[in-house]
Amino acid sequence: DPPVELTANFRTAEPVVAWTNAVFEQLIKAAPRSQPAYQPLEAVRPAPPVGPPVGLLCAGGHGGKMSAEEVRRREAAEVATQIGEILAERWSVGERDPDGGAAHGEQWRDARLGDIAVLLPARTSLAALEDALDEADIPYRAESSSLVYATRAVRDLVSTVRAIDDPTDQLALVTALRSPLFGCGDDDLFRWHHDHGGRWNHQADVPEGIDETDPVADAMTYLKACHRDRAWLAPSELLERVVRDRRLLESAFAAPRPHDLWRRIRFVIDQARAWTDAEQGSLREWLRWVERQADEGGRVVESVLPETDDDSVRILTVHAAKGLEFPIVVLSGLSTQPRGNRTGVDVRFHPEEGVGYKVAGTETPAYERTNPLDEQLDHHERLRLLYVACTRARDHLVVSLHRRVRGSAPDSEANYTNAELLARAREDIDPDLWVPLAPRAAALPFPQASPPAPPPPDWDDWRAELERRLTGGSRPRTVAATALAPVEDEEVPVDPGLDKRPRDLELPPWNKGRYGSAIGRAVHGALQTVDLATGEGIEEAAAAQAAAEGVLGREGTVARLCRDALASPVVVEATGHPFWREAYVAVPVGDTTLEGYLDLLFRADDGLVVVDYKVAGGADEAELDERLVRYRLQGAAYALAAAEATGEPVARCVFVFLTEAGAVERQIADLDAAVEEVREMVSSGEAGRAAQQRWETVG
Repeated sequence: DPPVELTANFRTAEPVVAWTNAVFEQLIKAAPRSQPAYQPLEAVRPAPPVGPPVGLLCAGGHGGKMSAEEVRRREAAEVATQIGEILAERWSVGERDPDGGAAHGEQWRDARLGDIAVLLPARTSLAALEDALDEADIPYRAESSSLVYATRAVRDLVSTVRAIDDPTDQLALVTALRSPLFGCGDDDLFRWHHDHGGRWNHQADVPEGIDETDPVADAMTYLKACHRDRAWLAPSELLERVVRDRRLLESAFAAPRPHDLWRRIRFVIDQARAWTDAEQGSLREWLRWVERQADEGGRVVESVLPETDDDSVRILTVHAAKGLEFPIVVLSGLSTQPRGNRTGVDVRFHPEEGVGYKVAGTETPAYERTNPLDEQLDHHERLRLLYVACTRARDHLVVSLHRRVRGSAPDSEANYTNAELLARAREDIDPDLWVPLAPRAAALPFPQASPPAPPPPDWDDWRAELERRLTGGSRPRTVAATALAPVEDEEVPVDPGLDKRPRDLELPPWNKGRYGSAIGRAVHGALQTVDLATGEGIEEAAAAQAAAEGVLGREGTVARLCRDALASPVVVEATGHPFWREAYVAVPVGDTTLEGYLDLLFRADDGLVVVDYKVAGGADEAELDERLVRYRLQGAAYALAAAEATGEPVARCVFVFLTEAGAVERQIADLDAAVEEVREMVSSGEAGRAAQQRWETVG
């Protein structure tokens, strides 16, 4: 049977298909063992009503002795400008139905940033493209893994890890020091090395005359500590440590698109974690693996990282775009020279002479005879990738032909750049198939230049402001009501009613954990579920909570304390009004959040009433009065939070002490004054500092 040919293209608009056929019928020719004959496509979708289906940038190229870097810079600037014009001119793109097919009758809408994908055959032009998009204030994201490893933030992070691993890698060390992770300026580096003779090795001693606050000294100390710990950390753990300690995620707020930087850092850490799970290798082995991910000629898996909630231009390599489609494709970076002969060690197989190899520039005869075939295979593969790039577009294709115009043609077609191949094909096809574009900067809906940066502040003023902000940022922003109590003297044990930290597993089961004791936790748990009016279910709840807290055999004690609580006057009063148990409340007080759990809250005739249970040992009046003083601010915090959250006044705050002799009630007499005291403590930050001091003291 003859082979079945699949020629219908349901993805791409008819004019783009016509252009693709015209171009690649010239470029893709059948060749034995390396290239099939080109098969023309048949279009199904119509042309978009607004915007040229195929646009051309810089058809004539650049003459003179322009450097490759300048070509990339100009190309990137024109690509950024053209993206702005696409939006300004409201190019139309086809709408898709939720199942991914074409909508009935082909619905059209205006293009958005997320509809545009810039495809790069190689990563060489990425830096220039990022600069141009930043200059135009156009949001973008690099989606394929190889592009992620080529971005500045990731390069800085990897250089820092490389410097940590190898103290003798001076290039990685200086790169890390000059990066935003450490913020050392060239003046700092000059002072360190030239004025004080400091070495580029973080294991060396800090030179005399360098203050410990010097940014280079601080960075060296940090890198030295990380180097000491590196053997005990997986690569992902070391990355997380550097990201956390150097505030890399926080510093992203100074960038135009912090969301994009966060995504890249998360991706690198996640890949490092997956690599460790698969390889169980060392840090140096992971760094070698990273080199392969960022290598220009590497054949790495291009993991696409979609971000559906971020409307921005997508940047991918052609490898990463395989199998995908985009409403608008901008094909850039076509001026990159084809890869020449591989350097280092290379092995090939000749069908007649067997294995050939090259080592240190020396080639065996078998290897040398494979050169023509290998060159042909690479060239044909490059043409197929170019075809893949052009056929990713659904509605519009913008082709950049920025390139240096050579004085003489290359000796082989394989030595032409992609831009030169398309420019040659253009000479023999209908010029109406693509429209020359001349983007104008004035048409951009984005500012073309950021406002000039203000002059740097005085160093001393900057340090003072930094310390002020760090001090404010280190203050806890969330304070629990239970933390609002004076720190106990070292000789006096902490009150169990305020010791609501995680369990201390070294203590016996009946004297550890939240609420001070397992008995207390069991009582609180039972009182959350039993009927407050009748006490029905006390025995079952007490048994269940005693088992849960590991105090089997003390069910009777738990049940007795619960019955005492239900018999107290304030709980009896609560049953005649609307009430809520174990109610979580959190309210802003100044720039701090005050939070806590209310054991019982009910709406009485005179206002809200806050009830807090405390499991106490003895019933001595003086001891209970002393404990009330310690709990005063805690209860006032509950009252403040309840009033702020509900908008209703709190009339009373009552503590129910469950003692051996029964329940004893104590009420905060000066509740209004106590509430204002708590408000002042929380607003001023004193409460946060007291909480931190408390946990440091009791911990």
